[in-house]
Amino acid sequence: MTDANVHGRVAADTPGPDDEFVQVVWFGPPQDGLHRKIFEGPVEPIENYDAVLAWATEMAGQMVYPLYVVPMTGVQALRTNHVRQGVANLTDQQRGELRREVVATLANVMRDSDDPTVRADAHSILLDMKVVRP
Repeated sequence: MTDANVHGRVAADTPGPDDEFVQVVWFGPPQDGLHRKIFEGPVEPIENYDAVLAWATEMAGQMVYPLYVVPMTGVQALRTNHVRQGVANLTDQQRGELRREVVATLANVMRDSDDPTVRADAHSILLDMKVVRP
């Protein structure tokens, strides 16, 4: 893909087996001559992939820069600007409640999942959160 100004262009990645979400991303003109501003659409469930692609295709004719339809895993979705901004806007109490819910959910996954890979991923996240020790 290039950064050339191309009206009506959509670049869409095919969802992989682990993708759970999809998002449309596009870039604006450089703000400082070097760095382009990124714009992100909402993170949608992967079941909405066709609708998201159709929306991007419809909107592309009105856009100066290409639109990118990006399937992503759950972990990738948590790293989007929308989620980061949402967490940053939480109060300390809300952030604490969210942490407790995440820890409880991951503990349930470790206890109840039949998939050893899923259990290992949950354990790894709890290690990163410093909830459990190695």
